[in-house]
Amino acid sequence: MSMKKTLLVTALAAALSTSAISVVSAASVSTKIEVQQYSLFVNDAATTVRTVKVNGVTLVSVRDLGTAVGALFEVNPKGGVFAYFQDHAIALKASSNKALVDGSEVDLEAAVTSVANSYYIKLEDFAAALGVDSSVDNAGKVWIDAVQKIQADQASWIDAGHLLASQMTETGRIDYVVDAATGSYKQLLNSTEASDLIVAPNGTKAAYTDQDGAVYVIDLAKKVTVEITADNTIKPELVWSADSSAIYFLQGDKGSVIAKLNPADGTITKVLDDKVDYKSNLSVSADGKSFIYTVIKPGAVTADASKPVDSDDVVIDSTGTEPQYFAYDSSVKENKPVKLTTSTDDKIYVGANADASKAIYVSVEDNKPSSLISVGKDKTVTKLIDDKDVLQAVIAGDIVYALVDGATDESIYEVNLTTGAKKLVSTVPAEVTEIIAAPGTPLAIVQDGQVLVNHNSKWKKVTK
Repeated sequence: MSMKKTLLVTALAAALSTSAISVVSAASVSTKIEVQQYSLFVNDAATTVRTVKVNGVTLVSVRDLGTAVGALFEVNPKGGVFAYFQDHAIALKASSNKALVDGSEVDLEAAVTSVANSYYIKLEDFAAALGVDSSVDNAGKVWIDAVQKIQADQASWIDAGHLLASQMTETGRIDYVVDAATGSYKQLLNSTEASDLIVAPNGTKAAYTDQDGAVYVIDLAKKVTVEITADNTIKPELVWSADSSAIYFLQGDKGSVIAKLNPADGTITKVLDDKVDYKSNLSVSADGKSFIYTVIKPGAVTADASKPVDSDDVVIDSTGTEPQYFAYDSSVKENKPVKLTTSTDDKIYVGANADASKAIYVSVEDNKPSSLISVGKDKTVTKLIDDKDVLQAVIAGDIVYALVDGATDESIYEVNLTTGAKKLVSTVPAEVTEIIAAPGTPLAIVQDGQVLVNHNSKWKKVTK
């Protein structure tokens, strides 16, 4: 058993051992066992369950806890009881330290006990069998989260109360709207050829393209999809304007053109067509006039002309293929893009600040900690975090959140791009791989593939 699980089990047992109200009940064992009432929280609602202590181990009523989470029960004609919850079926028998969960035998930490014709089980055993989460807060109260959740492959914020979670399938992708407080969800879109949904800043709609290049907008509340344009040029990236009234995109199979789409009438206008290929990571200022993007020059492929073509003897020269950032101001007539960076480090783009005057990225170099960097339109480079190893970063308006490696855990830092101030926000387990943030939303993290949302400094799991 891991140290984390050991601590949780100990905390749960200690919490359940404390009670204010008790009664004496006849038991189906040789001695009378005191039945106590204990208050805990199930899906954030207070509830009371019966508990008993047998051989120093606190057990909870199967019926009480099962009913609280929404399980259904059936008497087993051969003795014992069946419990059904979501996709799980559990078979329990009195005096047995084994249970059948979905047809497979599992060991219980304590035997099921029958007291006055009611079954009692160790809370950790029943929670594991039901597939629900249990935790103890700083006040010693037990919290059970029994809301059915989806497994998400990626997630992003819709608004302060909802996440867009996507699940990859054998045939495509299913998108869900997830309640950030409870983890409950509703299916939004089941698609076989749609690109990732790009949520508008106002949180009411999302845009995507199909394999032919047509652009669609889906109303997130009504789940109604409308084709905005049937234009069949390739559109590898879509970006909403800050006021959610327009969609900017890179156009062509090489992302050569920056264009603007008016969803109201489907008209497309070119913003920049400088014949430079391989643009990506498009960012647009709040006023829609300034742009920052990445250009990656492809490697040069050479072959020995003296050898047969089918010898597959080719060499790729990667010199000068490092990502570089460019800025473009469309408000200046006949203006040209400005190259902001020329360095040879690998760069992972984070985003641009609200007015697109700064590009933010993580600089990665061999044998050095990865650092968080900003570069301005005047090409001034500022090291935002250079004394720690930055694992990942995300931008939310003029705030950057950085996931930083530590000796035994990880830390989340907040950097204000306006003032340059930096502060520690939270310490998180080393299993955290990603921060999810957007303007005006709580922080969320991805840990072991699960999305957790910060509620009052407590991380709550909202996907499985």
